Parts: sequence; C-alpha cells; structure tokens
Amino acid sequence: MKRNFLYSCLIALASLGFVACDSDNDEQEAKVPNGAKPTQEFTFGDCEDEAHAEDAMKLNVDSWDGNTTMDFTSIEFFGDGHYLITTPLAPHAPERTVSVAREADGSTAIFKKHATKHLKTRATDNNGTMDIDNGKYQYGTYTRVNAHTYRLSDNSVIEFLNDVKEGRGEVTYTNRYGIQSNVYVNFATQDKTATPNRSLCRSWRMDSFEMWGYMNGAYMAHGKQWMENGRVHHNYKLSPSAKKWGIEEDDFFDPDTEYCHRVIFSPSGTYVCFYMDGDVDVACWEWRDQSNGIMHYWDPYDHEAEDDWSGDVTVRFKGKQMRIYEDYSETEDIMTIHTIVVNTLTAAN
Repeated sequence: MKRNFLYSCLIALASLGFVACDSDNDEQEAKVPNGAKPTQEFTFGDCEDEAHAEDAMKLNVDSWDGNTTMDFTSIEFFGDGHYLITTPLAPHAPERTVSVAREADGSTAIFKKHATKHLKTRATDNNGTMDIDNGKYQYGTYTRVNAHTYRLSDNSVIEFLNDVKEGRGEVTYTNRYGIQSNVYVNFATQDKTATPNRSLCRSWRMDSFEMWGYMNGAYMAHGKQWMENGRVHHNYKLSPSAKKWGIEEDDFFDPDTEYCHRVIFSPSGTYVCFYMDGDVDVACWEWRDQSNGIMHYWDPYDHEAEDDWSGDVTVRFKGKQMRIYEDYSETEDIMTIHTIVVNTLTAAN
C-alpha cells in the first residue's frame, strides 16, 4: 500500500494543527464498525479435506548424493495437489528466532506484496509448471503414483526408499532427464491433524479486502476491493477531512495488480500468495496463540531487522469461509495512524 507517503503527509499536516475532525460525519464514522472486529470466540471451519490433504508435507534436504548438482533445497507438497520447490538459487533463510509483534510501518499487511526485491515473477511451461523468480522456486502439480512415489508436473519423480524415522528419510529423485540421485531429507515440523491447522491449511480464494483508516481517532477513509467474474472491483470513500487536506484515494488504496486473488497455507508453515498481475510471493506463518486464533507471519529471507516484514493477525472461521483481521497502529510525534483490515476468503474446493 502507499501509506509510507501518506504517513509523512499526515504528520506534516498535524504539525500545522489539522488534527481534529472537520465534521459531525467524521465523528460518527470514527467508531470502528462491528464488521471490522473479530468475534471473541475462536471456532473452526467446516470444510472437507482437500484431495491430497494426507500427502501434505515438506522435505528439507540434508545431503545430496548423486550424479547431478542439487536441484532443490526443499520441496513442499500442498493438500490441493500442488508442490513448491525451493532451489539453491533462493536466498538462504536465517535461523528462526523468537518473533516480536511489530507496529505498522506503512506497508505491513499479510496479503500485500513484500518489498520490490522479494516479488516473484512467474513463467509457465507447457505442463503448467511455473518457474518463479528466475529459478529460485518452482511451482506445479503432483500425482501420487503409489504409497511411496510422487510424479511432478515437470516429469521428475520422487520415491521414498525407507520409512521415516525420527523425522528423517531417504528418497530417490529422478529429474526430468531421467538422471537419478539419492537425497537424504528431514521433514519440517507439522501437525496436520490439529483442528486449527485442518481449518486453515488449504487453498483459498480471496473474496474481498476491506480497509478503514483513522488519524488521531478521526475517520479518514474506507475502501473495499472484491472479485467478481474474474475482475477486481473497487469502492473507495474518503472523509471530508481527508478531501480537505488533499489526500487522494491512491494514497490509501492499491491498484488491482496488488490484489492477492488466491493463497495457499500449508501445515509446514508456508503460505503462497498469487496476485492479479502474475506475481507470486512466498512467506511463512505460525500460530502466535493457537487457542485464540492469533497468527504471526513474516518474510523468511529478510535479514535486515529494520526492514523486517512481519505482523500478527486474528483468524476466524465460519463454515467454508475464513476472515483474517489486521489491526495496525503507528505513532510518530503527535500523530497516530490506525489501520484496520478485514480479508474475506472462501475455501477453493
């Protein structure tokens, strides 16, 4: 979103004394609407398991022993029948440390694109396999041939050679050219059977993105983006105060190319966003407070603390629908910017 510019603009305005509501309408709208607040109780969804839910897993490479160079450092099978390969070209993710919830920095949002350097541009081959970010990732479909063998859409094959022991195993990987390698792998920590994970971990269709903006408690803007017949539609409204100060819709709201129309959550802590312009983003999630549906998300490849891209959100389910609530505040000098977001999604299958 374009809130970095907006924050600077509003703080400058506040220094000139424009810090109060300009109309009764602003005061009436300043109260956060009930629809923007999550319910107190965390209940679970009511969706059938995806066709490949039992196959969902992530394999991290311990060592590669074969006739080819390492083709991947990890491979993850999603419950909807897709896979995601991370190749050695991808930046090395630092060791995970205890995360801290952060305040909004003007760009933080769970389904919004990361900084420009993290955007993933995709290309599709004849088999529907996508090469993401010049070979850093590969995304495609897989077929379970038998209890031990998986065939990927690029015609490579992974076969388990032994039973998994203490989270480790050995597989034979045959690449698209028929060359085999023995690969020793470990399984990422996961709990597919936990009810919150069974509700969350699947492919979702983004129905709508809705946002409310406030400055020092005064209502500033409301906007909504939603999908209809394969197109993104918009409905934006600025308060009289925002209009008086020269704030424009583009200062609050992104064009439709920023819209995440589909997202996959995995039980191994990965989520993948697919945007309308063809970009793809790969990020991580974990339960901050599972009993209350509080989720933490972050960029696994962000090494710079001052550029950290992360946040906490509240998750709620109802039937086949999921809502993710975001609530961010930032205070600088005499200005407090409060942003509330509601993302509404429906199970893809």
